[in-house]
Amino acid sequence: MKKIPFLLTILLLFFTLLGYAKNDQKFGNISYEKATNISGKQRMLSQRITKVFLLRLAGANGSEVNSEYNSSIQLFERNFKILETNSKDTSLKVRAAVKKENEQWLIFKNALENRSLNNLNNIIKVSNELLKRCHTLVLAIEEESKYSKEFSNESDSEQLKVQTVNIAGKQRMLSQRLCMYYTACRLYKKEKLNAKGLCVQVEKIYNEMNTSLNSLLINDLNTFTIEQKIGEVLSLFNQIEDNKRDFFNNKLPLSKIMVLSNKITNLYNVITGQYTSL
Repeated sequence: MKKIPFLLTILLLFFTLLGYAKNDQKFGNISYEKATNISGKQRMLSQRITKVFLLRLAGANGSEVNSEYNSSIQLFERNFKILETNSKDTSLKVRAAVKKENEQWLIFKNALENRSLNNLNNIIKVSNELLKRCHTLVLAIEEESKYSKEFSNESDSEQLKVQTVNIAGKQRMLSQRLCMYYTACRLYKKEKLNAKGLCVQVEKIYNEMNTSLNSLLINDLNTFTIEQKIGEVLSLFNQIEDNKRDFFNNKLPLSKIMVLSNKITNLYNVITGQYTSL
């Protein structure tokens, strides 16, 4: 009879440790997949805000442009609060990355107050630094997720989800960055500045997106719905492929590239969400 209390103690200890293991697999109150998705959105939003800022300098205006600009700022700040709140018990590396992202966001937001062409170089510079800080946080979360899942004997497919969410999420950023640099190239040419470096970026970003698209097409996690959405992205890419020379020479209308980049971003947002919820 004395063995029963001992067995109950062992079972209680087992379930307690199991509970701790499950908690270790989460980023605060959210999953690592969701944390990767949210932190990845920050990359995209940083580029979308910059893109709209440059489009305004190029003469774009209206309620749609203003709505995209203002909502992107609000989303960035709300997402950051979610990440900051859920990172309090994470590694020092993650918490440091959260702090640095916030510091650069304040610098970037302050730079947005100067809405003149004289601020063109500076806004691209601080935007790129914000993107770098956002990406560093994504990688820190992905690294912590890998450690947590290895420690708790999670399967490789679970970590593949986190990595795939990062890759798919990055395409949202690149689609906005593509339009951002296309707009910057147009502005530099208009102002008779040296636009070569900026215009070359457009081709580099496009090629990176193409490579990642091929990688996602053969991802082991793909479902029928995900493959359908990737197919829709391919259809949009074909619109650029059919006019590639004009696109790389900055001869296509800004309005067309803006619409295309937003459609691609929205599709990748759905795709990333699908990977997140697998």
